[in-house]
Formats: sequence, structure tokens, C-alpha cells
Amino acid sequence: MSSALLGSRHLSHRSPSPSRRSVLGLVGALGALGLSACATSGAPAGGEAAPAAETSPENPFGVTGGELKAFVFDGGNGLPHLDLAEELLLAKHPELTSDIVGTEDLSTLQPQFVNQTPPDLFQNSGAGALDVTSLSANQQLATLEDLLAAPSWDDPAITVEESLNPGIREEGMINGQLVGLNTVQYAWGIWRDAALFEEKGWEMPRTWDELMSLSTDIKADGIHPWAFTGMHPSYFDEGVLQPLVSKIGGQEVWKNVDNLEEGAWQQDAIREAAEALLQLRTDELILPGVAQMTHIQSQTAWLNHEAAFIPVGAWLENEMKSAIPEGFRMAAAALPSPDPALADLTPNNAGAGWYVPAAAANQPSAFEFLRALLSKEVSRKYAELSNSVTMVAGAHEGQELSEAFGTITEMIDRSHQVEPWQRVKYSAWYPSMAEETRAALMALVLGDLDVDGFLTRCQAKADEVAKDDAITKQTR
Repeated sequence: MSSALLGSRHLSHRSPSPSRRSVLGLVGALGALGLSACATSGAPAGGEAAPAAETSPENPFGVTGGELKAFVFDGGNGLPHLDLAEELLLAKHPELTSDIVGTEDLSTLQPQFVNQTPPDLFQNSGAGALDVTSLSANQQLATLEDLLAAPSWDDPAITVEESLNPGIREEGMINGQLVGLNTVQYAWGIWRDAALFEEKGWEMPRTWDELMSLSTDIKADGIHPWAFTGMHPSYFDEGVLQPLVSKIGGQEVWKNVDNLEEGAWQQDAIREAAEALLQLRTDELILPGVAQMTHIQSQTAWLNHEAAFIPVGAWLENEMKSAIPEGFRMAAAALPSPDPALADLTPNNAGAGWYVPAAAANQPSAFEFLRALLSKEVSRKYAELSNSVTMVAGAHEGQELSEAFGTITEMIDRSHQVEPWQRVKYSAWYPSMAEETRAALMALVLGDLDVDGFLTRCQAKADEVAKDDAITKQTR
């Protein structure tokens, strides 16, 4: 997804009354997170914390007023669903004002943390995203337990956590504490043009052998079976390697990798997956030139029928909406599996998280805004605007949007019926390790690295990280 730095901006929003100030520079993804219900300690230097009122089911965080200050990642599109969340918040708490700033470079917030004057919340994405692992280690982020335990916006009989799909808690854990809550469903799928497949009489395969057989037929028809971005290897890693390994050996394989277990990269499931992926290269099933392609270039080539399959996340339709040819029917499905019983399992993680600083001056209003953001009304608005799925349970039932959106929601539902997806964590915990292993993966499928060379290169980097005492280790 694009992350060109455009700088900060305020977008004016008409307030219900002159006493409210609403400045929305809008974000690229829906997410949330929070902290203690009445916590107002840790007010920033030079600032005064908003006093907390008595809590109640209608006001679980004790909001009394003051100004809500927030920074959100804005990918340049501006998503009015945040306007709706703010309207819900201010209707319930007219004593509040708000100042929500959109930016594509969150790194500008770093001095505020140094000076103990952070905003009340921030949404962390883009090229300038803050190192939330370090912020958590330095106790600069609030915990979210009371937010998840609060009554949900739509139904006070259930908690916020109970109103969300599986994976929210696991995704927000850093250093053993729940500090992040991400509410965009970043599912990965294998995309195709359903119209082309119908025209050719091709069926989307469910097993790996069927996929290889169909890929051979597609190649014989004059179309390259596979395209992907070589410039951003995380796409092929998260969209193909990670699910393939889990479908071969179970998700425990990646847990061993995350935990830096000795010899984890030499596990049989990773070797078998690497052997299967090497076949894409040896059988010449990959569109030539993808090594130098960005995600937009490879997706454009796929839209032009230069390739039949492409691994991309659920955001694909929204990202490419201006380039989709007439008659092209985008459809997503899980990566075919060597084990038919796991055919429907696909990576689906909560992404684009919001964070509440421990030193925020008005934590109650931050938590209440996020509670409103997690309402079904806002979630459905977000889906309507972006054709993307949120983590709010049941929010999209009966919501008829695009055909692509329908295939995504069906794919996610089928995956949940198999088992909850456990996100692979090492790329976030150990970025240098991910950079090396992903470079090795590209060398395997696009270069001249063999399977043994791939496994050896990945293991060597994992061993280096494990032995480096300067790197804080985490486990799951």
C-alpha cells in the first residue's frame, strides 16, 4: 500500500455547535486501542489532565470534557468514517472538543514522547510509523484491558472484546502487555479474474497439486500463471510462504520461528514449502520482470491479464479501483493446500492499530472515541467507503457491496471455521531478520538460490539475532 510522505494536514469538519472544534485529517485504516477506565495519571509536562467523572455503563471511562488530541495515519485518501465516529462521540459528550490531525509521517510525534507531551491517541501506520515495541518497553503506552472490558457501543450487554472477531488480543500484545488493538481485517488471498476463469472453463483449485496442474494449463494458454511484487517481498512472504508452511506443518512451525528456537528454519514444513515454491521458478510459472515491479506495477500487469494469480491483501480492490478494466471480476480465495482439510485457512490479521500514550492528558476521551470507532455503524461506513472488512463481529452481515468484498468476507469466514489464524510475529519483533529472510525468499523464487541455500541463509540470520544480547527477545 502506498505510503508516500505528504506531511501533516488538518481537514475542517463542521461542528454541531461553536463550542466544538473538529479537525479531521483522515486515516488509511480502521483500528483502536485504549487503557484504564478512569486513568488520568501521567499527564504531560505543561499540560493538565482532564478530570474523570464517575463511571457508568453510559460513560465507562468517566469522560468530563476537555479536548481530544489525536494523530492518525492518512494515506492520502481521507476516510469520512472518522467523521461519523466523531459525530457519535460528540453527540454523547457535547462537552468535548476534538483536534484530530492527519499525517503520513508519524515520526514527527517522537519529540512529543521525549518531552512527555504526546497526543491522547495515535494511529500508527505508514513509512514513518513509530517503533511501538520500544515505546512499550519504555512504558510509554497505556494498556488496553479496561477498554476491552468496557460495554460495547452497540450492545452494553457484551464487552468491547466480545463484539470483535478473534485475534484482537493476540495482535495487540507487546512485551506481555495488551497495548494495541487493530480493527482492519488484513486478510491475504490469491486473487483471480472470475470472468476470465469462467471464459476459459478454469476452476479455482483447492489443493496444491491442482494448482500446479492448472498453472501448467494457464501457461499453455499464453498467460503467465503468477505475478507478485518483487520490490516488496512481504507480499509473497505473508501471502504465499506463511500460509503454505502452516498448511503443511501447522501453525506451530511459525511459533518456533518467532521464538528463535534452535534450527527452526530447518523444520520439515519450511523445507517442503520451499521445494514447492521453487517449482514456480523451475517451471517458469512467474511473470518475467516481477523482481523489479512494485505492488502497483504487478497488480496492473495482473489486471491486464499478463498473469492469472496474484497474492495481495484484502485492500486490493480499493487500491486499484481506478485501474480495474470493464468486465474484470476480482475474486479472492485462500491459497490451495497440500492438505485439503486446511484448504480454507488463510492469513487474516487485525491491522492498522491505534495507541494511547501512557502520558496522555485526556485518556478517557481517547478510549471513548475508540469505543465509538468500533461501533457497527462506523464499521459499515468504513466498508462502504473502502470495500474493506473490519474486525467488528457481524458488522458486515447483509452488507452487499462489490463481488470482491463478498469473496473476501466468505474467505475469512471459511478460515475462521478451520481455526484461528495466528499471526507470524518475527517480522515485527526482529525487522533485520525479516529483511534477510525475505531477501532469501526472493532469491529462491526469482534468483539462483536452491532450497538448502534458502534454509541456511534464513537460519544463519535467526542464529545471529538469537545471539545478539542487544536485541530484546520476545516469545509467544
